Amino acid sequence: MKIQIKGLERLRQSLDLDELLAKDFGPRAVVDAINHTAFAVRKVLQSEMTEVFDRPTPWTLKSLQVKQAKVGSGKTVEDAAIYVSDYAASKDNAPEAWLKSEVYGGPRRSKRLEEALRYYGILPPGHMVMPGKGARLDAYGNFSKGHMSQLLSGLGAAEMKAGLTANASENKRSLVKGNAKAFFVIRRGKTAIGIAERRGKTMELVLVFIRKTDYTQRFRFHEIVEKIANRYLLLNLDEAIVKAIG
Repeated sequence: MKIQIKGLERLRQSLDLDELLAKDFGPRAVVDAINHTAFAVRKVLQSEMTEVFDRPTPWTLKSLQVKQAKVGSGKTVEDAAIYVSDYAASKDNAPEAWLKSEVYGGPRRSKRLEEALRYYGILPPGHMVMPGKGARLDAYGNFSKGHMSQLLSGLGAAEMKAGLTANASENKRSLVKGNAKAFFVIRRGKTAIGIAERRGKTMELVLVFIRKTDYTQRFRFHEIVEKIANRYLLLNLDEAIVKAIG
């Protein structure tokens, strides 16, 4: 997901850009102004993330990247852009993948946990999961990796790696952990509605299966880029010119 700052286009509409670029300091000043504007845009986008998302992870905030403007050959200027990283920090989706539904609306991408449960026929078609009362969550409100691994292992839905599996079994070590007997599917009639965990006399619902819903636009990515660029570009250009000739 990427959007140009369009600094050159905005400057050309507001002043004689060719005349400015012809000056010795012109290209450097234009690039400086565009890049300061781009980083201001990123800062506002990150602030917006903290407003519309529940405890976004540091990785999500850092996924907003700036492709900086630069001076090319012949005093030409290559414009800047804001983009969302497509690199996944974990086995779940890269930020670009799941943020698209927040920017454009529509269904969100399935998570690793949902894909595993669906593959093994546990999660019904057209459904997604949400944490139940008994789910252990991390500091950002996500299902903890440790608890997720226990659940998948106990249900026999753990991943295969190099010919080995992390699924719980009947060997002594697995029995001590108790995962194979702790997790089970809750059903309403023949329909699976969630996963429960029983430890001793305590039983809690860990996952709830709900029907997939389309997301409405929450993250005003494009709107913020346009608004902040329009507000700061010319001001940043004035400062860049003063700095260049001062």
